Amino acid sequence: MKMRQTAVATPQTIGRGAAFTASLLLGILLGGFLLTAGWLLAQTTTLDEQLVTFLGLSAKTGWYVSRASGTVAYLLLAGSTVWGLLLSTKIIKETVPAALSLGMHNILSWLAIALAGVHAAALLFDSYYTYTLADLTIPFVGPYRPEWVGLGIIGLYLMALTSASFSWRRRLGQAWWRRLHYLTFAAYLLVTVHGAAAGTDSANPGMTALYWGSGLLVLFLTNYRLVAGKTAK
Repeated sequence: MKMRQTAVATPQTIGRGAAFTASLLLGILLGGFLLTAGWLLAQTTTLDEQLVTFLGLSAKTGWYVSRASGTVAYLLLAGSTVWGLLLSTKIIKETVPAALSLGMHNILSWLAIALAGVHAAALLFDSYYTYTLADLTIPFVGPYRPEWVGLGIIGLYLMALTSASFSWRRRLGQAWWRRLHYLTFAAYLLVTVHGAAAGTDSANPGMTALYWGSGLLVLFLTNYRLVAGKTAK
């Protein structure tokens, strides 16, 4: 009889994972600090006008950056959600090493959060609407469709919480960590509604296909996971 080998996390692999997560978080925090510092400097000096002239940017550059980064962030979030479901349903268990699968899921999640941060921070430089840090961090107070943008802010917080929970997995225990990780579905739903209702590109056929396609795939894999779980019992 062929025995299955179970991957065991060693102190070395745990240490490398913690170091990677800490480095990624530090990079995100540093990037956010630099963006905020740049925005504050631009608000108190004429540096923003000089920089726009020097780089040949337009008044809509912030809006374009926000749209582009928001789309990529949603792609990464959808990819992370789908990959997580593939992991939980064990569809890819036999073909992709466990460490690589979990690492990819974690990286996709943090990249989605980082791009979502760029998506929000770029609005500080938008010339059409005047955004403040409070508008981008407190739900339902912004100048543009506050109810739908607020859902996106809450979704981002849930994304950060579930992604950070990987570092607390051993302290929480598998059962509590799994319950907390279910918030991923809420984050995905909130961000999808946010993009469809507040996104200026939501009427674009490509974006419509992205929302429907990823949503149906997540729904199918979730249903498959539930059915497979009942069958295994």
